[in-house]
Amino acid sequence: MRNFVNVASRGMEPASLHSRDESQFNVFPTLRPSWSSASGAEAHWGLSLIEKPSPLSQEVCNLQDGFAPVSTGPAPAKKRLLSWKRPYVVGAGLQNMGNTCYVNAALQCLTYTPPLASYMLSQQHSKTCQNQRFCTLCAMQVHITRALYHPGDVIQPLPELVTGFHRRRQEDAHEFLMFTLDAMQQACLSEYKQVDGHSDNTLVRQIFGGYWRSQIQCLHCHGVSDTFDPYLDVTLDIKAALSVNQALEQLVKPEKLDGENSYHCSMCLKKVPASKTLTLHTSSKVLMLLLKRFSNFTGSKMPKDVQYPEYLDMQQYMSQQNSGPLLYVLYAVLVHAGWSCHNGHYFCYIKAGNGQWYKMDDAKVSGCIPAVSVQALMNMPHPQHTNTRAHSGMYRKYCVL
Repeated sequence: MRNFVNVASRGMEPASLHSRDESQFNVFPTLRPSWSSASGAEAHWGLSLIEKPSPLSQEVCNLQDGFAPVSTGPAPAKKRLLSWKRPYVVGAGLQNMGNTCYVNAALQCLTYTPPLASYMLSQQHSKTCQNQRFCTLCAMQVHITRALYHPGDVIQPLPELVTGFHRRRQEDAHEFLMFTLDAMQQACLSEYKQVDGHSDNTLVRQIFGGYWRSQIQCLHCHGVSDTFDPYLDVTLDIKAALSVNQALEQLVKPEKLDGENSYHCSMCLKKVPASKTLTLHTSSKVLMLLLKRFSNFTGSKMPKDVQYPEYLDMQQYMSQQNSGPLLYVLYAVLVHAGWSCHNGHYFCYIKAGNGQWYKMDDAKVSGCIPAVSVQALMNMPHPQHTNTRAHSGMYRKYCVL
């Protein structure tokens, strides 16, 4: 079982994010539910200011009037609009249907992923979906819309989102999240009758997808060979790391290939010493960092604190180093409480568009104390469980206005 963290990148200083009037970006209908936020203010629907892409992501985003074209398939006629706005307030809690805390935590992290939530709230997919059978994208659209439009309520996740994975026992929340993303990807490909599972034109790939570059350099002739592999998440080994930054540095540290592990050079036509370096070739709009806490053999959990920043600059881990900062901001953290992947409890923290963090613990939704740091929140003990640690985090790329 692995750990999961969600992060967003940004290209401006935090203090400058709310310097403009946000009312001009409110494109969804205003709702007036009888529910109050933790601060006592009446909940309302609005969206935080639109973030435009950094130079590195401009070719992909190409925002116009705050919207980025996104497609669930390759056909130009099927282009979709994707907004980077965030739901302003927190939505509904989720009912535990019996060992489904991992499902609820993962679904809440997806619900508060800004570009995904904005796309689903626009109802664009259901207007063009041609699937005659069950469609995961349609199901996610229904779930996210219900969750965000019913603040203060408790809703039940659609059984169709759960039955294909759930075995009436505790499961890995991140594995369920990736299972759901894969089902969404297959729905995109099925709609357009594609067989390429890595198509970059799909909604899933455009939000969560990026590419690794694995570069091997022969130390004899100095020839270089590049291999590019797609990713939706990044797994971090934390055995020798005390922070996310240290784990990332270890991940991209050059590895020497020699001895029995020597590289067969196509130029030298023999096995030779070489250097292998892994870097990010293209960055994803949403970055999921999975902290590898659980043993592959016993399932036991590593009880150590791992420091991670609320803002993360990924530029130093990119293949090209001649650009400015590539900043991401944390917006969701998946937390596991317990000592093994086979038991325990999952919940999550999410950051709504009003800038406040909320704890989403099945049906219970509670606002966090603003003065408490994000790192302190993640290490707070759960009232019914011990060994509470961040399982994974999600970052969202910030785009410059």
